[in-house]
Amino acid sequence: MSDPAAHQGPAASDVASAAENVEYRVAHLHDRLAAEELGELGVRAEIRADAVAITGTVPSAECRETLLRITHEELAGLTVHTDVVVAENTGPDHAEEL
Repeated sequence: MSDPAAHQGPAASDVASAAENVEYRVAHLHDRLAAEELGELGVRAEIRADAVAITGTVPSAECRETLLRITHEELAGLTVHTDVVVAENTGPDHAEEL
């Protein structure tokens, strides 16, 4: 039986290769975020249409900047949308009224 992708020509194989490349790069980003100085597991990177969406919460503005730097390094040349929130971890400034 013949391979259907072979009948689609080189353009179809280029698209499939590009998609696999994006998936690989996103997986590598996940690995770096979990393993490096950030150790950030509360952030998600998902492929959505022709872009990568980065979402989640980080503990500080410094962590957010590190996340954005690593994302830029790993996903250079791709469209990336970020929705990363810095968690508010300061104490309350007044007593709660009950």
